[in-house]
Amino acid sequence: MTQSPEVAVPAEEVTARNDNSNQRAEKRKNQDFLFGCRDLLHGKLGLLQMEGTKNMKLKCSVILNVIFAICLIVYIPISLTHKKSQYFCPNDWIGFRDKCYYFSKEERDWDSSKYNCSTQQADLTVIDNIEEMHFLKHYKCTSDHWIGLEMRENQRKWVNGTTFNNWFHVRGNETCAYLNDDGVATARCYAERKWICRK
Repeated sequence: MTQSPEVAVPAEEVTARNDNSNQRAEKRKNQDFLFGCRDLLHGKLGLLQMEGTKNMKLKCSVILNVIFAICLIVYIPISLTHKKSQYFCPNDWIGFRDKCYYFSKEERDWDSSKYNCSTQQADLTVIDNIEEMHFLKHYKCTSDHWIGLEMRENQRKWVNGTTFNNWFHVRGNETCAYLNDDGVATARCYAERKWICRK
């Protein structure tokens, strides 16, 4: 038998070949791992069918837990901020935008109505815009309700101290304002009506 002559390969070339071979093996291993996780996420492989099951399951589990933790870290501060901005109304109160409203069932004069609201850390309602006016008219039903507007001689003020800017028409020449089906009117303050509190 004749032996083939051995060819001498420089040491640098052997090292380079080994490095390339190692890099390809590592790249294939990483791709297998990533595709295995992807397939696991998409349900293409069952946990028991994955190659290198224990090691790959552990790596996938770690990655999924990290992703879940990141999602929680992002979600929790957002949800807490949102909850802080929400205002929850007490029982028997109705929420609209960022305010709560109480529509009384009994009737009292204007001053007693104002006092009742103050005992609930509220005021007789102020009406800031047309949307709020529509909301109040809808929920008051057919009854007239006192609101927090006083029409004194040269002063037209809300109970919270702001000046009434005449953005809606007020019928009548009396002092205390109430909301009816037609809008806002005034009456003598000793008349008894239901009332609306706002906080």
